[in-house]
Amino acid sequence: MRDKHVFTLGSKKIGEADLFFVVEEGQANLGDFSKALGMIDVAAETGADAIEFQLARARDFYIKSNPAFQIYIEREFSQGQHQELISRAKEKKLEFIAAPLSHRLVEPLAKAGCSGFNINASDLTNPDIIDAVLDSGVPFFLSLLFAKEEEIQWAVSRIQKKGNARFGLLHGQHTMASGEHGVDLEHTSLGYLAVLQEKFQVPVGFIDHTPFDWMPSVAVSAGASIVTKHLALSRNAKGPDWHVCLEPAEMKKAITLARAAKKSINVKTKILAPGENFDRSVMRRSIVAAKTIPAGKVIERNDIEFKRPGDGFDPSRYGEIVGQVSCREIREDEQIKLSDFKEM
Repeated sequence: MRDKHVFTLGSKKIGEADLFFVVEEGQANLGDFSKALGMIDVAAETGADAIEFQLARARDFYIKSNPAFQIYIEREFSQGQHQELISRAKEKKLEFIAAPLSHRLVEPLAKAGCSGFNINASDLTNPDIIDAVLDSGVPFFLSLLFAKEEEIQWAVSRIQKKGNARFGLLHGQHTMASGEHGVDLEHTSLGYLAVLQEKFQVPVGFIDHTPFDWMPSVAVSAGASIVTKHLALSRNAKGPDWHVCLEPAEMKKAITLARAAKKSINVKTKILAPGENFDRSVMRRSIVAAKTIPAGKVIERNDIEFKRPGDGFDPSRYGEIVGQVSCREIREDEQIKLSDFKEM
C-alpha cells in the first residue's frame, strides 16, 4: 500500500502517527449558547483534539412548511457567536470543526478561523456545500454515512477536479432516524477503511455511532487515523442522538484507549512490554541436571533437562553444554552454568 497523503489541520497533522480524535457536540446545546460554550470546556477535559459543531441557517436547510424549519430557526447562532465558539475552542487547545448545514455559513466560518470542516453525510451529494468548502481552502472531512459507492465516487471526483484539496474520508453508519438504537458492531464494516485508503489515497477515519466506549479503539485497529464520537453531559437528558453518546468520563476513557491502540499499531518491531523480562525468568525454562553429575564427567545429552524457572542458562544453548567436562559435582535439578565446566 502506498503512503497516504498527510495534511495539516490547525496545529495537527492528519494521517500521521497520532490519532486525531473529534468530540461531536452534535447540537446537544439545542440553541442554548451558554451550553454550547460549556460543551467546549467539557470536551477539553476529555483529551480530544477537536470539537465539532453542526451549524445551520434554517432557510438553507429545510423547506419552510417542514416543522423542523422553526426548530432550526431557534437553534441558529449569530456570526458573532460562531466567532466566540471558535475563540473558546482555541483557548482550550481544541481545533474547531464545523459541519456546515448551510453553504452560506462556510465563508464566514473560514474567516472566523475555523480549523476545518466536516461535510455532513446528508450533504455528500450537495454541490453547493462541497464547492463552498473547496473554495474556502480550509481542510475538511467528507462523511460517508449511508452513502452508496457511486455517490462516494461522485463526491470525491468533484473534489479532486478542484485541485489539491486537503481532505480525509470518514466511514461510518447512521441509523438513528430509524429508531433509538446505535449501530451494531457487526454492521460497522470496518474492513472498508482499508478499501477507502487504497482507492483514494487520503487519510481515513470512522464516525462512531455505536454506544460502546471501546469502539474507537477497534476502529483504530482497523486503520482509522481519525475518530469522531458524540458527547453528552448526561444521557438521562435524552438529547440529540443520546443513545450513541458517551458521557464525559466515558469519553475520556474511550480516547485514552484509542490513543493507546494507535500507539501500539505504530510499533513495527518486536519489543518486550514492561514486566516481560520478569515473566521470562519465571515462565521460561533453564538447563538443569537430569541426575547428579559427578565432577570430571563429560556431559551427555541425557545428563540434562529443561525445567522452570527460566532465570538460568537458556535451553536453546544446550549445545554449548553437551561435551563439556564438569569441574564439580552438579546435583539433580540444579541449574547448570558455563562456569561449572573445565576449559577444553
